Amino acid sequence: MTWETVPLGDVVELMYGKALKSGDRIEGRYPVVGSGGVVGTHADAVVESPTLVVGRKGSIGSLTWAPDGCWPIDTAYYVSPRRDFDLRWLYWTLHNVGLDRMNKSAAVPGLNREDAYRARIPLPPLPEQRRIAAILDEADALRGHATAARATAKSATESLFISMFGDPLLNPHGWEVSTLGDIATKISDGPFGSNLKSSHYVEDGVRVVRLKNIGVGEFLDDDKAYISREHFQRLKRHELDVQDIVVGTLGDPILRAAAVPDNIGPAINKADCVQVRVDGNRSTREYIVDALNMRTVVGQAGLLAHGQTRSRISMSQVRQLQLPVPPLSIQREYGKLRQHHSMLLHAAEARTAQLDALFASLQHRAFRGEL
Repeated sequence: MTWETVPLGDVVELMYGKALKSGDRIEGRYPVVGSGGVVGTHADAVVESPTLVVGRKGSIGSLTWAPDGCWPIDTAYYVSPRRDFDLRWLYWTLHNVGLDRMNKSAAVPGLNREDAYRARIPLPPLPEQRRIAAILDEADALRGHATAARATAKSATESLFISMFGDPLLNPHGWEVSTLGDIATKISDGPFGSNLKSSHYVEDGVRVVRLKNIGVGEFLDDDKAYISREHFQRLKRHELDVQDIVVGTLGDPILRAAAVPDNIGPAINKADCVQVRVDGNRSTREYIVDALNMRTVVGQAGLLAHGQTRSRISMSQVRQLQLPVPPLSIQREYGKLRQHHSMLLHAAEARTAQLDALFASLQHRAFRGEL
């Protein structure tokens, strides 16, 4: 189906928001909206009816839906209709226009109204607009439910840890406390400086685990780097085992741990990615990973951070981190329960990815007249 296309400026006027300092706000029912989204509330509104706020400075082209009106501040525009249309349909349409790519400022990104007005959008009949908006709204709600389920599954691991062990810093059960160095059979940082440079990377070979691969309790496998097998032989003392933990000691958060995945193949750790091999007679990998990722432990590590430009903690400081050592039988029971939680989390992540793909397909088809 082919629809008329018109300039965005024929459909709406982009109105400037009004400055409202945080000290001048009176907490109330109306959201205060800037280019980055909702930044607070206020008792009064610039617009009291449903509206759409568009980022003007900073996060240009960002879109915030305000169903009950709002106070858009001066880093944003809000839309004022010039003709009859469905506002939710416009919300989804503007996601496909590319407003976020219209920056012309060399300093602070800015969206010029005249540039936005020239963007052409499809204009189906009003009943069709409403039908498209209803389909996309329903699909987006399903995505929201899936995302919430994923967040719940993710937070369940920390809740399980607390219920079985308590806060590691408080050690409410009074278990023996040991340094990570005493609990591990190996703690080793990756190669520094000229031993491993970007020029050593190749298309395929032996995997290099870098900081961007270490998430909070999860190994992030999207960004892969490799070195040749010949160069690996010179760095073999840094070889990772599939039972190892990798600990990020730079970035945000400054301490984060993840288990090395079973299917990684031959691999080494890079600098600031500390390899930890747990003594299986004293502890389990699951317990140590989750203990290191507890917020109080991360906070303790943050107090040790050093560095002129980028704060980091050293391998020796990682080695000296103190953790309670619960009875091995309890740690193993935790590992079994955690595995069940991981299965639920992976199912929630797969569902989220599936719905994201479906939504992207629906959006593509909707504005090609194929729904």
